[in-house]
Amino acid sequence: MTLRRGQLRVSDFVSAFLNPSVLTGIFFCLLAAHSEPAGASRGIHNIIGVTFTIAIPVGLLFLLKALGRLSDVEMRVRSERSLDYGLCAAGYGIGAGLLWITGAPWPLWGLLALHVPNTLALIIFNCKLKVSIHTMVLTSLSVAALMFLGRAWAPVGLLVPAAAWARWDAGNHTVKELFWGILIGGLLTPIEIFALQAAFGG
Repeated sequence: MTLRRGQLRVSDFVSAFLNPSVLTGIFFCLLAAHSEPAGASRGIHNIIGVTFTIAIPVGLLFLLKALGRLSDVEMRVRSERSLDYGLCAAGYGIGAGLLWITGAPWPLWGLLALHVPNTLALIIFNCKLKVSIHTMVLTSLSVAALMFLGRAWAPVGLLVPAAAWARWDAGNHTVKELFWGILIGGLLTPIEIFALQAAFGG
């Protein structure tokens, strides 16, 4: 079937539904519900988490697009990605710091903290290779779900192949770019969580 100009594929909808920033924010709220009792403190932490995982990263895309620093919000041009990555890494660091200062349990600020080295790794890889943010972040979240919430959350990992298919079918990434995303998220995240747990988890 030939698509008309502007016509959307099923993969476009799957890709949008599996937006890495939105899913990170949702996972943050689930982790907050698991890590601390309901109350004002959790509410404050949820606001901080959603602000730095969804509002700021998504807002940056549209701001940079409006300023002409991005050709499109999908960041299809590899050379344009590093600025957004750098700003997002700074945002994750600030968010993690605010959560730590306000007494959030370490898994909450740790979730944002591990996004800093992961995003900096993207900047390094971006010099030579376009990496799928979808597969990297969803792999990272799948590992975090297993380590923070237990094996019952293993089915979350099914989001990774779904996102990989959607990004490939929509023509946004090659198989190699999708693989690199899975590799980065899968290798760095458990190391970072073990390190944070050893240092702060008791």
